[in-house]
Amino acid sequence: MVVRNGRKWLVTILVGGLLVGMCFAALIPGIVTLATAQHYTSTEALTLGQLSEPSTVYDAKGNVIGYIGLEKREPVNSLAEVPKILQNAVIATEDSTFWTNDGFDLAGTARAAIKNATSGRIEQGGSTITQQLVKKRLLSSKQTVNRKVKELILAVRLTHQYSKREILTQYLNTVYFGPAASPGQGAYGVKAAVGRFFLVADPGPYYRPERLDEITLGQAALLAGIIRSPADYDPFAHPDAAKQRRSFVLQRMLDQGYITPQQRVAANAEPLPTINDASVLQPHDIWTDEVQKRLLNDPRLGATPQAREAKVLRGGLQIYTTKDPDLQAKADDAVYGPGGLPNKPGFSGALVAIDPRTGAVKAMAVPPYAQLQYNIATAEFPGRQTGSTWKVITEAAAFDSDKQFSPNDFVSGASPCAFGKLGETRNAEGSGSGTIRQMTEESVNCAFARIELAVGFDKVIDTAYKVGIDPARRGTAYELKPYLTLTLGTIGASPLEMATVAATIADSGVHHDPYFVQRVTDSSGRLVFDEAPTNFGTQAISPDAANCEMDVLRGVIKHGTGHPNAELADPNRIAFGKTGTTDRKADAWFLGGTPGQLVAAVWHGALSGTIPGAGFGGQIPAKIWSRFMNAALADQPIAVFPPAGPVCDRPGGRLGPDVTGQWTRFAPDATTGPGGPFVPTFRPSVRQNPPPTSAPSVDTTPTTVAVPPTPGNGPPGHRH
Repeated sequence: MVVRNGRKWLVTILVGGLLVGMCFAALIPGIVTLATAQHYTSTEALTLGQLSEPSTVYDAKGNVIGYIGLEKREPVNSLAEVPKILQNAVIATEDSTFWTNDGFDLAGTARAAIKNATSGRIEQGGSTITQQLVKKRLLSSKQTVNRKVKELILAVRLTHQYSKREILTQYLNTVYFGPAASPGQGAYGVKAAVGRFFLVADPGPYYRPERLDEITLGQAALLAGIIRSPADYDPFAHPDAAKQRRSFVLQRMLDQGYITPQQRVAANAEPLPTINDASVLQPHDIWTDEVQKRLLNDPRLGATPQAREAKVLRGGLQIYTTKDPDLQAKADDAVYGPGGLPNKPGFSGALVAIDPRTGAVKAMAVPPYAQLQYNIATAEFPGRQTGSTWKVITEAAAFDSDKQFSPNDFVSGASPCAFGKLGETRNAEGSGSGTIRQMTEESVNCAFARIELAVGFDKVIDTAYKVGIDPARRGTAYELKPYLTLTLGTIGASPLEMATVAATIADSGVHHDPYFVQRVTDSSGRLVFDEAPTNFGTQAISPDAANCEMDVLRGVIKHGTGHPNAELADPNRIAFGKTGTTDRKADAWFLGGTPGQLVAAVWHGALSGTIPGAGFGGQIPAKIWSRFMNAALADQPIAVFPPAGPVCDRPGGRLGPDVTGQWTRFAPDATTGPGGPFVPTFRPSVRQNPPPTSAPSVDTTPTTVAVPPTPGNGPPGHRH
């Protein structure tokens, strides 16, 4: 900053000159203003304050993925970043004596005063660039004589404290150019303006915003002309007026020697911008919206909503997300690339991948905003019905129970199965009795209804909240309720919630809250918060329970409902997983992962609701999951599963009703009970996902549930 030694008599002469020029409009208020002039001629340094800036959002490798803010503003750091043709266009139009004046132009002010006196009110400012900067950054925009005097004095002081290049840089970062492309934002500063009005064809079907250093003379003149009245000279709304204004600017540049007649003619011939459709831009990065939503509710950024809005929307934060660009590209390709989702109108899918060791969300493939105006991967409840993926939660509750459940316990899968007032369900195929391990691999609904009753609703619900289902459901219409349908997946959940459930199992029962933001720094680089040192996780279920469940869920992929579509390409790389399909195949799921390494949940269904046609979870979702995991883990070491542990080593008991009719687990030596001797007779269903040459596949057995629908549990019907 350059500080010049101004003389007090100079300020007095300037004030007097201004008053003479304006006395026709308002002599008395001007004289009154002199009484306060001493305050505004203070020798204290002026500060322009910090510009309101949007926050910048980065991926995990430091690439900018978006901005968050009420204003679309991308400040330049120095005047050297602004092309000379744009500097000259602005100066020629707004302040032709800028480089030589002392912050004001007496002739221009006099012309404005005459205009104001003629009209009887102040209509024209006649302000220099420096005065405009003062008005925008130090004063209100209300046009009164008193304010004009303040404006003049502060402009002189500013000229003596800052260099001309600094003043012009600040001005070019401050001026308003009209609404930005993003709804609810305004475009401030020349850098944002270039991106708002001018697009350049990108490889593929999209365009990108033009860079400041790519601007042409005609574009520079158009921008300079817009400053006076962004609404009137908007080339999209008023192309004729914008063209006339551009011609005026070019003539001013010619008159002042900035351009040649030939350059003027060529610039006037340039076409005006015509593309003002956000759909031609690269698809909206939904991470930015997700981050904004979460930070505006994060108390680490302020105790009140107003304080958080000030920081997030106007504070120029640097927000570093957990988004891994490589994994994101692989997720997008797995879901939307060749071999991913079928081209079926109205249907789409989503994938969420999490690092189970931390809870960091690494990738999130979701439908574009053009299809759906919210993020289905993280949508708050009710979400989408989860089908048999919920059995992962029921099994976790069983293995973590003090009733000593074991995957070797025998349970009846006989169908239909009725439970009095609780309702009934049935299996299309698969019957008899078998172990919990077998029933998990084949996803037998009647067996899991009995497991749920033996474990107890309270334990299942408590476990669900601990391992990943959002506890904010409590007290709402979507809280978990003790209904038979719970384990059958009529409860709605988001892919983020179900991926978190898988992550908890994969980290030996340790639950980490999923997060999208790794760290945040303020505009000066100071750390606001860092997630890494704080998200240690909590032991949701015992390590023994989680490790045993991982061992059981390996069988789902190896020879259960996920076989063969969910198998990984490398035969040495083992994973665990679970399929899920809802009534009429309206929603299909697959979730799973590798221990301590990576998990993912995949959902496929109709965007508009529960329309049949998504197929089985062991089909499209399993294939997408496998495609993603193969690509994501290709260069990673093979994860080693922890020992299955004591829960899996327990000898098998038996599940059944006691003398009161209450379902429970009988110890291994209880070989008889109500109903006579226990004989394992499990008959598996037809293979769910055979190769194309095999018999038709089914995911899990359809279920008829005779219980009343509830907001949290969805309608009764078939569940897979």
